[in-house]
Amino acid sequence: MDYRKLDTLLAMAVDAEGRAPQARDMLVLVRLTEPPSPAQLAHLQSRGVDGAAAPERTVMTGTLSREDVEALSEQQWVLSLALSATRNPTT
Repeated sequence: MDYRKLDTLLAMAVDAEGRAPQARDMLVLVRLTEPPSPAQLAHLQSRGVDGAAAPERTVMTGTLSREDVEALSEQQWVLSLALSATRNPTT
């Protein structure tokens, strides 16, 4: 795993004790170096990243497992991975 591409919260989440490596339970922002090629898009989708609606984007989200994060972090065309935070609406 290339931890240099992971933000602190995601690094802590993937290393959390008791996390099943195959469980897709982390909402992750994936930043790419450029819009993905068809092969790269297929790879992203196989790993749980939703990019079919806008394949020209360089920021996508997906519900990923530890194994997915590890595989994507090793790709040269993946710039960074970050754990997505839930925003609370202001009242």
